[in-house]
Amino acid sequence: MKSISRYHILIAVVTLLISILTKGCTTSPSGAFEHSTTIYYLDDKFHEDIPEEFIFKTWGYRIIDAVGREHTYRTKVDIPHQRKDTKWCTIHRQSEVIKAHYDPKGDGYFYWVNRHKRSL
Repeated sequence: MKSISRYHILIAVVTLLISILTKGCTTSPSGAFEHSTTIYYLDDKFHEDIPEEFIFKTWGYRIIDAVGREHTYRTKVDIPHQRKDTKWCTIHRQSEVIKAHYDPKGDGYFYWVNRHKRSL
């Protein structure tokens, strides 16, 4: 029967320490525990998402452009088909040119929004 030498025990302990130190507590890419905890506390209530009336009261009328970005304006966006209007976006804090296109298959208009040439 072979006896286990101190050298073998030392190698086993060093290997165990290296494996413990290189192995993290989680397998997420950032190395942290990741879980969704975004909850908004508005008007003495907890909400999963920001309520639409709070968005309207804070930033104004909201539209989503054809690319999928959100824009909000203090005045209602009421532009006829193929017309342009310049409004101040309260999210991006710059003047934007809004062009409306009627979408017969959708539920109304879709908008193309570009930064106004005089905005910084």
